[in-house]
Amino acid sequence: MTAATIDTAAVTSTRMADGLLVQLSGDLGIEQVSSLRSTLLSPLPTECRDVVVDAGDVTDVDFDALAIVFAAWAWAEEQGARFLLSRTSAEFDAVLADNGVAEDLPRLAELPSAPGAPVIPLQRVAVG
Repeated sequence: MTAATIDTAAVTSTRMADGLLVQLSGDLGIEQVSSLRSTLLSPLPTECRDVVVDAGDVTDVDFDALAIVFAAWAWAEEQGARFLLSRTSAEFDAVLADNGVAEDLPRLAELPSAPGAPVIPLQRVAVG
């Protein structure tokens, strides 16, 4: 598997063979807008099927940073990829709720589970 990690203060991205994982942390303010834009709004490789954002360590989000996250959702879908939030902090969720968009972004947890593995019967014990 090929992966390249790019780390800026609050925005870390890892490009994998078929996707992009973006980890957000700390305060997402005006200082992070440029790195958010370059990470989330850059053209995706043609083989990229998923853009997954982990916002579990975010402590605050300003409106401009939140707008980029929403733009990234549209951008990913325009390029044929899925956009999913994997994890969100209470602070990130509060900002979503305060802006009336708490249920709008697609979440990894909302994807249907994989079908269950086939049940393998227990081996019979020979009697005799």
